[in-house]
Amino acid sequence: MDKDLSLSGFLLIDKPAGISSFDVIRKLRRQTGIRTFGHAGTLDPFATGLLLLAVNKYTRLLALLDAADKSYEATMFIGKSTSTGDPEGEVTAISKALPDTEKIDLLQSAVLNIEQLKPPAHSALKINGKRAYELARKDIELDLPERPVRIHEFEVLQYDYPYLKYACRVSKGTYIRSLSQWIAQYLDVKAYTLNLRRTAIGKIDVKRSISPELIDAEGLQANLQQASEILDDKEMIVLDAEALKLLSQGRTVLNPGADQVRILILDESGMCHGIAMRQEGILHPKVNLC
Repeated sequence: MDKDLSLSGFLLIDKPAGISSFDVIRKLRRQTGIRTFGHAGTLDPFATGLLLLAVNKYTRLLALLDAADKSYEATMFIGKSTSTGDPEGEVTAISKALPDTEKIDLLQSAVLNIEQLKPPAHSALKINGKRAYELARKDIELDLPERPVRIHEFEVLQYDYPYLKYACRVSKGTYIRSLSQWIAQYLDVKAYTLNLRRTAIGKIDVKRSISPELIDAEGLQANLQQASEILDDKEMIVLDAEALKLLSQGRTVLNPGADQVRILILDESGMCHGIAMRQEGILHPKVNLC
């Protein structure tokens, strides 16, 4: 078997606070000797929680996770706002105003009706080829347009002034710092996101993740998760060596069944060899990992 394929898979990392997602990747490169990593969404340095990484050839499967919802728990600090919307920024305003408790009771229904949010100026979005945070650090004023979002679930977990803790499940591209800012405006207070933890990507729970400290060259393979464990909402087909070879050569394979745009192709050991499309009972290769 291709060595890169045998050392391919997904890693579920519980990112600690104080380092960036790319710091985690750099650390894993040093500890494992593997160079090729991809991610299914980064986390801000102050945030913790689930960082889903793809290793070696499985990076080509990350597109299957693009549309996955993400779940978070966040704690807002009420009484101050910061330039970045998190603890790393400079304090921009201080207020002793208290939120209306009746509005807190109505917060769930209000948040679930949100359709658009403005991304934070201190974000990795590109503007004319430059990251927004690079321009913001130079005190260049940015007026980023609002982007469509969906807040699928929202719940206030605890309110104990000056802290308001909530849980949410949101669509791709939703910035929780922006959501906290919207909540602050709704409650007519100053606030920022004090703590943030990603608890799930799709149905993948952070409880399945491990510390990056536990992964080295010897332990890498033992901690790799296969496509069948991460992408279990997709149709999967196990094929024999002959059929796998045909698909890897760009040829088609007979396979009765309903038309399907994306099917994971596995060998008998459970290793993913790529993605195929079934049309009129014929498999057409779309992504070959071998």
